[in-house]
Amino acid sequence: MKTRKRILHQMTCSIAALSLLAIAAPGPAAAKGPAGGAGGTASTATTTPATTAATASTASPTAAATTAAPSTTTGAAAAESGSASGGMPSDIEGPLKDKMSDAGDLFGDLYVLYRYQGGETKNVPAVDGDGEPILAETVWLDADGNPVLDENGVPYQVLRQVWTTATAVGGEPVLTEAFATYTVTDEETGDYVINPLTGDIYYAAPYPSQCLQPVADYGRWGDISAKTGLDNNRLPLLMTYDATWERTECEVPHEIFIAAGETWNGNTYAVTVYYDDLIQEVEFGRLNLGRAPDAVLDDSFDEAIRSINKARDIKIDASGRLVLTTDIYDEFLADENGDPLLLETVEKAIDSPKENLALYLKLMKDGHLITPADDRLPVEHSINGGIPDWKKAELEDGPSKVLRPTIDIEHMRSFGLGYLVDAANIQTYYTSTDAQGNLVVSAEPCTGCEEWTGITTRSDADFCADEDFVFAATFFASAADKTGTITTDKIVYMNSILGINQVVGYSAYDADGNLLPDAIDYSRNPVYFDYGQHMNTYHRLETFRNRGQAVTPAGGGHPATYDGQVRVLVETSAGSGVWEETEVSINRNVFGTSHAPAGEEFSGANVKGFTIMGDDDLRVIAYIHTYQIPGLR
Repeated sequence: MKTRKRILHQMTCSIAALSLLAIAAPGPAAAKGPAGGAGGTASTATTTPATTAATASTASPTAAATTAAPSTTTGAAAAESGSASGGMPSDIEGPLKDKMSDAGDLFGDLYVLYRYQGGETKNVPAVDGDGEPILAETVWLDADGNPVLDENGVPYQVLRQVWTTATAVGGEPVLTEAFATYTVTDEETGDYVINPLTGDIYYAAPYPSQCLQPVADYGRWGDISAKTGLDNNRLPLLMTYDATWERTECEVPHEIFIAAGETWNGNTYAVTVYYDDLIQEVEFGRLNLGRAPDAVLDDSFDEAIRSINKARDIKIDASGRLVLTTDIYDEFLADENGDPLLLETVEKAIDSPKENLALYLKLMKDGHLITPADDRLPVEHSINGGIPDWKKAELEDGPSKVLRPTIDIEHMRSFGLGYLVDAANIQTYYTSTDAQGNLVVSAEPCTGCEEWTGITTRSDADFCADEDFVFAATFFASAADKTGTITTDKIVYMNSILGINQVVGYSAYDADGNLLPDAIDYSRNPVYFDYGQHMNTYHRLETFRNRGQAVTPAGGGHPATYDGQVRVLVETSAGSGVWEETEVSINRNVFGTSHAPAGEEFSGANVKGFTIMGDDDLRVIAYIHTYQIPGLR
């Protein structure tokens, strides 16, 4: 008799990149998970008419998260057939490739998920020293959390993976903990295969579902718990266990949430609204620049550094953006003293989305804005797109041989911005190129060498901390759409796309680029940036009391001081059409509410604090661009 175990339902809400970007962070041990394909033959994992599936929609108290669970490739399979850039093996069939992206291709729609704030204790499926699941006999609980009883009222005992615990990182998704129920079908007759333990058709899945959990928008739909019975506006899930691949797939069911003609949350609906209509897509807007080839952001970062190095004054604006004052000289003419002729002095914020996103990436990954010597060769535009160097050689000037700029450390320190250049191992070094055009870095002076102050290579001692996060939040906000909002989902997804989170690829390669046997597969065991480790608590009103118009200029190692005001156009009376330039309080005019007219306070840390900090910066940017005279921006 041929048997066919559980089949896969199509995921209503899953898309290519979601699994890779949102798998939960590992616990104390790097879990390999159940071995792919160990639960049956590949030929049995085919689509057939729907059969009974466990539902964790309104009843299961442990269901907390959606879409596919972490992938089930074994370490050997990943090592032998992984893609060139790491991540998902290219020749694996079955559920591993159903809805997951090729490594590095973090594209597609991404959705709002139920996430940890950071510091919570989470359950993690336990594994042994070899990464194999630890199973133990336990009472079989159904989807409602009730024991499954035999004819004598005694609970059945089944093997299921046990739990251990770990501390959650802020921003990582909460995963479901419910165990699904599945059926086995005779391929020849189509009949269900009876479970010899119970005499019934149902079998207990040995591994927890570990699905991602989408949530509905409170602002759009209100509190939906009256219909779902689930807290935190979680959407109901239908779970389907595939015994062949030993994994659970989840979907938001296409079931009625609001019937046509029904009134909900004060609104009457003309058409039927289904639960899967409530899934929220994250809108990235200008932040989609993060998906561009590395060379795009590298060039933008270099452009920002050149502008910073040329500035004769650096301060911040009301939103925290760097404002540069730069003297512009004629290329040929001289003044009466024989110096280059000064044409104008320009004061301008760094407002380019590309430059700000590049600054954010650098600061978050390295904790400073210094380009190390070993990364100063001209940007290679042929990597992941662009013009290959062999083609550029045909152009009149050929590819650039000029080293990438590195930020002027003393320049930054003089304006009180030393924390943006506070790298370990700052030193004087010298650069030259050999006959093959390779960069040579020396600690000693040499003939024909250029002298620099900076770092020669990245250090693990450097990381984003303290005041770095204040600028990182501003950089992120300045790269986003002015009319949008900053959300935790947007930040976490962008961190994954930019490589700040490690969610694709592997942890270790040999000198030839081959995967090492003990390398961690980040697509299975992702590492999320932990905002809770080194970030200070954000206080909204205090922050913006110390921004605005400069009172004392920066210099001598001290930053500028500010008055908490901005100069904007204010209508003299409602509807008059007469506007006057007026100094107004940032806190009062941007954050004021009816119950807190001087500004509503917020204090927070971890990923929530960072999210609100970035969103506050974006609100100020939007206010400035709406009401400030363009020449003052």
